Amino acid sequence: MLSHLVSNVLVQVMLISQVPAEPMEMDTLFPVEKWEYKQSGRRDPFVPLLGLSLSGGGKSGHLSVENLTLVGVLWGDRGYYALVKDGQNKGYILKKGDKVASGRVTEISRRAINFEIVHAGVKTKYELPLQEKERR
Repeated sequence: MLSHLVSNVLVQVMLISQVPAEPMEMDTLFPVEKWEYKQSGRRDPFVPLLGLSLSGGGKSGHLSVENLTLVGVLWGDRGYYALVKDGQNKGYILKKGDKVASGRVTEISRRAINFEIVHAGVKTKYELPLQEKERR
Protein backbone atom coordinates (compact mmCIF):
# COMPACT_ATOMS: atom_id res chain seq x y z
CA MET A 1 0.00 0.00 0.00
CA LEU A 2 2.90 2.32 0.74
CA SER A 3 4.35 1.66 -2.71
CA HIS A 4 0.97 2.45 -4.28
CA LEU A 5 0.82 5.77 -2.40
CA VAL A 6 4.39 6.68 -3.41
CA SER A 7 3.74 5.86 -7.07
CA ASN A 8 0.58 8.04 -7.08
CA VAL A 9 2.50 10.96 -5.60
CA LEU A 10 5.30 10.57 -8.16
CA VAL A 11 2.82 10.49 -11.06
CA GLN A 12 1.09 13.64 -9.79
CA VAL A 13 4.43 15.45 -9.41
CA MET A 14 5.39 14.48 -12.97
CA LEU A 15 2.06 15.71 -14.37
CA ILE A 16 2.25 19.02 -12.52
CA SER A 17 5.83 19.67 -13.59
CA GLN A 18 5.14 19.19 -17.31
CA VAL A 19 4.85 22.33 -19.45
CA PRO A 20 3.35 22.30 -22.95
CA ALA A 21 5.90 22.75 -25.75
CA GLU A 22 3.90 25.55 -27.44
CA PRO A 23 1.26 27.69 -25.78
CA MET A 24 -2.19 26.73 -27.07
CA GLU A 25 -4.71 29.34 -28.06
CA MET A 26 -7.68 29.25 -25.75
CA ASP A 27 -10.28 30.51 -28.24
CA THR A 28 -10.96 27.05 -29.70
CA LEU A 29 -11.30 23.59 -28.24
CA PHE A 30 -9.70 21.86 -31.24
CA PRO A 31 -6.53 22.90 -33.04
CA VAL A 32 -7.20 24.81 -36.25
CA GLU A 33 -4.83 25.21 -39.17
CA LYS A 34 -4.47 28.76 -40.37
CA TRP A 35 -4.08 29.48 -44.07
CA GLU A 36 -2.99 32.66 -45.70
CA TYR A 37 -3.76 33.22 -49.39
CA LYS A 38 -0.96 34.99 -51.24
CA GLN A 39 -2.39 36.54 -54.39
CA SER A 40 0.92 37.36 -56.07
CA GLY A 41 0.29 36.65 -59.75
CA ARG A 42 -2.93 34.65 -59.20
CA ARG A 43 -6.50 35.53 -60.05
CA ASP A 44 -9.03 36.32 -57.32
CA PRO A 45 -10.80 33.01 -56.51
CA PHE A 46 -14.04 34.82 -55.64
CA VAL A 47 -14.50 36.47 -59.04
CA PRO A 48 -16.73 34.32 -61.29
CA LEU A 49 -15.10 32.87 -64.38
CA LEU A 50 -18.20 33.47 -66.54
CA GLY A 51 -19.81 36.82 -67.13
CA LEU A 52 -19.27 39.98 -69.06
CA SER A 53 -19.98 43.44 -67.76
CA LEU A 54 -23.18 45.09 -68.91
CA SER A 55 -23.65 48.83 -69.27
CA GLY A 56 -25.61 48.85 -65.98
CA GLY A 57 -22.74 47.26 -64.08
CA GLY A 58 -24.37 43.81 -63.77
CA LYS A 59 -23.25 40.47 -65.16
CA SER A 60 -25.20 38.58 -67.81
CA GLY A 61 -22.88 35.71 -68.74
CA HIS A 62 -24.23 33.51 -65.97
CA LEU A 63 -27.88 33.85 -67.09
CA SER A 64 -29.39 30.62 -68.36
CA VAL A 65 -32.04 31.06 -71.05
CA GLU A 66 -34.11 28.22 -69.55
CA ASN A 67 -34.62 30.19 -66.32
CA LEU A 68 -35.38 33.60 -67.84
CA THR A 69 -38.77 35.30 -68.05
CA LEU A 70 -39.33 38.30 -70.33
CA VAL A 71 -41.35 40.83 -68.33
CA GLY A 72 -41.05 43.89 -70.54
CA VAL A 73 -39.48 45.57 -73.56
CA LEU A 74 -38.29 49.18 -73.76
CA TRP A 75 -37.57 50.88 -77.08
CA GLY A 76 -36.47 54.26 -78.26
CA ASP A 77 -33.83 56.02 -80.37
CA ARG A 78 -31.09 53.69 -79.16
CA GLY A 79 -32.95 50.46 -79.94
CA TYR A 80 -34.73 47.79 -77.94
CA TYR A 81 -33.97 46.69 -74.40
CA ALA A 82 -35.42 43.56 -72.78
CA LEU A 83 -36.41 43.47 -69.11
CA VAL A 84 -35.91 39.90 -67.88
CA LYS A 85 -35.88 38.16 -64.53
CA ASP A 86 -34.16 34.92 -63.57
CA GLY A 87 -35.38 32.05 -61.41
CA GLN A 88 -34.48 33.97 -58.24
CA ASN A 89 -36.57 37.01 -59.29
CA LYS A 90 -33.48 39.13 -59.96
CA GLY A 91 -34.02 41.59 -62.77
CA TYR A 92 -31.69 42.31 -65.68
CA ILE A 93 -31.70 44.59 -68.71
CA LEU A 94 -30.42 43.00 -71.92
CA LYS A 95 -29.68 44.55 -75.30
CA LYS A 96 -28.78 43.07 -78.67
CA GLY A 97 -25.35 41.43 -78.53
CA ASP A 98 -25.28 40.82 -74.76
CA LYS A 99 -23.85 37.45 -73.81
CA VAL A 100 -25.76 34.87 -71.81
CA ALA A 101 -24.58 31.40 -70.76
CA SER A 102 -23.54 29.55 -73.94
CA GLY A 103 -24.85 32.22 -76.31
CA ARG A 104 -25.94 35.77 -76.96
CA VAL A 105 -28.97 37.98 -77.64
CA THR A 106 -29.54 38.21 -81.41
CA GLU A 107 -32.73 40.29 -81.64
CA ILE A 108 -35.29 42.05 -79.47
CA SER A 109 -38.76 42.91 -80.74
CA ARG A 110 -41.79 44.38 -79.00
CA ARG A 111 -43.14 40.88 -78.23
CA ALA A 112 -40.08 38.63 -77.81
CA ILE A 113 -36.34 38.30 -77.33
CA ASN A 114 -34.29 35.93 -79.53
CA PHE A 115 -31.15 34.11 -78.43
CA GLU A 116 -28.54 32.11 -80.32
CA ILE A 117 -27.22 29.33 -78.08
CA VAL A 118 -24.09 27.34 -78.99
CA HIS A 119 -23.80 23.94 -77.31
CA ALA A 120 -21.20 21.40 -78.41
CA GLY A 121 -20.67 23.36 -81.63
CA VAL A 122 -24.36 23.34 -82.58
CA LYS A 123 -26.14 26.69 -82.89
CA THR A 124 -29.74 26.78 -81.69
CA LYS A 125 -32.13 29.70 -81.95
CA TYR A 126 -34.42 30.26 -79.01
CA GLU A 127 -37.28 32.76 -78.69
CA LEU A 128 -38.58 33.95 -75.34
CA PRO A 129 -42.03 35.55 -75.68
CA LEU A 130 -43.28 38.43 -73.53
CA GLN A 131 -45.27 37.30 -70.50
CA GLU A 132 -48.91 38.35 -70.73
CA LYS A 133 -50.20 40.38 -67.82
CA GLU A 134 -52.13 38.26 -65.33
CA ARG A 135 -55.67 39.40 -64.62
CA ARG A 136 -56.96 39.08 -61.07
